[in-house]
Amino acid sequence: MLVFASQLIKQPLNSIPITMKANPMPSPSVDHTRIAIAEVTIFSLIQLVQFVTRFMQEWKYWHHRRERSVRRCVLYSWFGMLGFLAQLRIAGSAMAIAVSNPSKSVWTAEIILQSIGLSPLLFEVSLVLLRSGQAGGRGPGNTRYPKHLRFLLHAFRFPVIISLVCAVVGETMDISACRDIGSGVFVITFAFIIGLVLWIAVAYRTVLPRNGRRVVMLVLATMPFLAVRIAYFLLGEFGSEEFNALTGKEGIKVGMGLLMEIIATVLLLLSRGTMEPFPSKDLHAEELERDDRP
Repeated sequence: MLVFASQLIKQPLNSIPITMKANPMPSPSVDHTRIAIAEVTIFSLIQLVQFVTRFMQEWKYWHHRRERSVRRCVLYSWFGMLGFLAQLRIAGSAMAIAVSNPSKSVWTAEIILQSIGLSPLLFEVSLVLLRSGQAGGRGPGNTRYPKHLRFLLHAFRFPVIISLVCAVVGETMDISACRDIGSGVFVITFAFIIGLVLWIAVAYRTVLPRNGRRVVMLVLATMPFLAVRIAYFLLGEFGSEEFNALTGKEGIKVGMGLLMEIIATVLLLLSRGTMEPFPSKDLHAEELERDDRP
């Protein structure tokens, strides 16, 4: 034994095999990979549908002050909020499919892509509600909403993005105070959004045209699904490991995450289709509908 020890001491360090390895990040399961494939397929279809419909709406109704052009219509259509959500989901899922043994940087990127997908949905709620005041009309302006309401519909986007950034930074860098503040501000902001949608549905019922009222009700119907999706995000931040978007239970991810996002996206697409239909009526028909209100 002493002879063996003396021989071992005489060996150079680089000749001694080292078997210790850094613990790799957990690999996604087969079911998670299948879910990622489904996400790529579904959100590719969503991107295609929203791009085509949004392009037709932009070309027909064009609410911007700049001169209408095909290039601008393509730009606004491709980088709409629902299109941005679809691109985030496709990128995150493609990363999960391509990398079987993710490094820490890839793992962090997937967490960020999964988390920030909530902001495009809430931004789209803001944009749809703003556009509901112009339902059926063309050109810039012509909204039936007062200035203070338009300000509120624009303003709630800022705490949404700031709170999500704080929550994601706190989670990825293990800064609990940053994560707690971001999550708290996000919950308060979402509660404010629900109250704002309810207020518009009640207070502006007699002000909006028929299509505008329908849009507000569709946005209101979106809120429960967004609430479940946000609850899943918060449980992933503070709950048990089974709510983790990357390594948690597949059934929870599909039920509380993927399905809720798809339903909310479809309802918001329907909202835009209701507000700016393709076989549109004459521009003055929406004004005449105001006489049909109870």
